[in-house]
Amino acid sequence: MKKVTIMGVGPGDPELLTVKALKRLNQCNSIFFTGSLIGDEIRKLIEGKRAFDTSSMTMEEIVSKIKTEVEEGMEVCVIHDGDPSIYGAISEEMFLLGKEGIETEVIPGISSFQLSASLLGIELTCPGGPQSIIITRLPYRTDYKKEILVNRDSTIIIFLSIHLVSLIQSELLKTFPADFPVAVVYRAGWHDQLILRGELKDLEKMVRENKITKTALIFVSECLRYSGKRSNLYSPNFVHSYRGSQ
Repeated sequence: MKKVTIMGVGPGDPELLTVKALKRLNQCNSIFFTGSLIGDEIRKLIEGKRAFDTSSMTMEEIVSKIKTEVEEGMEVCVIHDGDPSIYGAISEEMFLLGKEGIETEVIPGISSFQLSASLLGIELTCPGGPQSIIITRLPYRTDYKKEILVNRDSTIIIFLSIHLVSLIQSELLKTFPADFPVAVVYRAGWHDQLILRGELKDLEKMVRENKITKTALIFVSECLRYSGKRSNLYSPNFVHSYRGSQ
């Protein structure tokens, strides 16, 4: 069975590609990529290869073109920004490729939320704070219920919704106090990345003032103001199977 590789190439910094992704990318001679989301540094890695920008294609057009490339004997890689398992539309892509008799291999990538957490210098599940992470979006133009998932005891990471920041702020204020810490990371991993911190009541204001309308994540978390509380993991007062009492 013929096979193509769907891979995540990370949020923009080419040094964040996995070794496996880079190895497979070098092996492929036909590359499909979303031009609006793949930065110049990653594009340098595919120079000299047959490359197809899928920004203006439908999924049917993408699959049809991939099929043609595979039938011509090309080694095909479909590259996604971040990790393809998060808002990557790969379920439908793999389904339609399967109907054409084409097997898919998926290589994960580092998501923009992981890089953003490192840029913010935070642990997403911090001692004394949230122990769960919610990845959500406001699916305003889809058939899904038009709301974000919010839980007071979780770190909330909001994708693909920065253009709806007014609605986002209103929804969050139903659960969180106005002075709750928030952050916005714009184009994480790109040369013009921007990191903003503030309080929930000022979220819309700081986004508007910086003219951010896309390609940004919103973080809502108690971990953004770490209190210094210790976890049990390395506490001298906590015993587990690898560390006895002192």
